[in-house]
Amino acid sequence: MCLSGLETVVSQMATVAMLQVGLPLPTFDLPCVEFGALEPRRVSRDCYAGRWLVMLFYPRDFSFVCPTELTAFSARCDEFRERNCELLAVSIDSIESHRRWLATAADAGGVGELRFPLASDSDGACAKAFGVWSEPQQLPQRGLFIVDPRGIVQYAVVHNLSVGRNAEEVHRVLTALQTGGLCPANWTSADGTIDPERMLQSGRVVGHYRVERLLGQGSFATVFAATDLRLERLVALKVLHRLADHSRQSLLIEARAAAGVTHPNVCTIYAVEEHDGLSVIAMQCVDGPPLRDLIAKRGSALNFAELATRIADGLAAAHRVGVVHGDLKPANILVSADGNPSIIDFGLNATRLRPSSSRVFQPQSPQPSFVGESSAIASPIDATMDVQADAERSEEPASFSAGAGTPTDLTDSPEPGAISGTPAYMSPAQSRGFAPTS
Repeated sequence: MCLSGLETVVSQMATVAMLQVGLPLPTFDLPCVEFGALEPRRVSRDCYAGRWLVMLFYPRDFSFVCPTELTAFSARCDEFRERNCELLAVSIDSIESHRRWLATAADAGGVGELRFPLASDSDGACAKAFGVWSEPQQLPQRGLFIVDPRGIVQYAVVHNLSVGRNAEEVHRVLTALQTGGLCPANWTSADGTIDPERMLQSGRVVGHYRVERLLGQGSFATVFAATDLRLERLVALKVLHRLADHSRQSLLIEARAAAGVTHPNVCTIYAVEEHDGLSVIAMQCVDGPPLRDLIAKRGSALNFAELATRIADGLAAAHRVGVVHGDLKPANILVSADGNPSIIDFGLNATRLRPSSSRVFQPQSPQPSFVGESSAIASPIDATMDVQADAERSEEPASFSAGAGTPTDLTDSPEPGAISGTPAYMSPAQSRGFAPTS
């Protein structure tokens, strides 16, 4: 083929891209026929809602390769159905051609008693919508798609017209997809899946983050220093442990709420994402120890008044956007080399309030340490704070463990911004919506 002819073919084939994994299945409505059925019926995308589907495009009835692969899939039909999966084959042949092919024995070039329907895409519109139409040959390519019960494509492959597809391999891929986990090369149903959390170490890549080193580990998550390969910056990557689904969703909701807090004394949340089966929170990487360690080493020698003022500023910024920290303590405050404190773990302990509502909301995951009773907030938040008074009180030896942890008397009607079950960093007066006095 001359160069100009090749360029023409490439141009024609590029007009419609092949359907990609992660996209919804295109709408289709085709006539189809099955072995033993007297009349054709219509088949559409909606027919397979709630079930898996393997959709096979093939070029022609009565061809050489097609009957070998379709009969192989038919022989394994029960195995696919045991996995809640149906099979559907599509070509440009007419319903009448499909009937003749079904009536012809396999040893005579037919498909005999095929156990799944053959659909007729006579004008090639369906093949074009799936991106498997060959314009030069005016035929569908040998495309195969595995679609999940939500109608999302999870596997897509196109074979050369001269090479048939392997039913056993397709069944293996289907089974692997249904595990919901990471399956290595040559995986079989007798094997376990990869546990990505256990394999995290320096050099591993999770999504677009390259793990550099371990920073810390807790009951909810492990934190790594990682490089964001897209933005080329260092981040703290919090990898949530695989808890019960509702617990993980609760943590992610809270992290998204805390992402709205922007302040120099609050650790910034950059992103909440899912990669390789892991829920991750990418945050500002603060180069410094927790305040807990500094208190243990230096005690009252700290410039505690300045630290407390900045911490109060950060909390006020959070309150202004309706976020309350549920677990404020020295371990959740990092101090950089230049002495700037950053409040962390809003993502795991924050409660987001609707600013226009006067209804009382309970936090989703109240934490027991350094907190009074479970907090409930009547919004909108009144974040007015007497920072000077806080600073004066902070001249006392550093201690974060006392707090105002006793339940608040709620017999009086709370003011807007009232917090019942006072967080440790608020006085009872503040919990009722009043600014503190010196």
